[in-house]
Amino acid sequence: MDLHTLEGDMPVRVLVVDDHPAFRKALTSALRMVDDIEVAGEAGGGVAACEEATHLEPDVILMDLSMPDLSGIDAMKKIHETKPDLPVVILTAHADEGVERAAREAGASGFLAKGTGLQDLVVVLHEAAEPPVQAREAAEG
Repeated sequence: MDLHTLEGDMPVRVLVVDDHPAFRKALTSALRMVDDIEVAGEAGGGVAACEEATHLEPDVILMDLSMPDLSGIDAMKKIHETKPDLPVVILTAHADEGVERAAREAGASGFLAKGTGLQDLVVVLHEAAEPPVQAREAAEG
């Protein structure tokens, strides 16, 4: 898979949320190397994610599950109160079927383990940011 932008495609704007600064910086640095990803911003916790989701207007949020101030699931629920169509991809060190099911039931568009490779991460971000088929058909008229 080529990680470069297809001609005419707009980059996907991503808000990166993780309470570990070193991991967040490494992740945003890696994402900035991908042509069709634009890092819209960063947040160090769930409360900041809720604020930045409104302020930065990302296409998708990549959010850690376990954060001390507000969990990724709780932050996602709060964000979805005002932005119900904003996709959230949960990124976690605690990847198991029960946690994934809980995240998806709460509205997550994607769920990834923190060890996921950059290429697979980019694919999931693009899939999450894709408008639903019905919305695309309505826009195309």
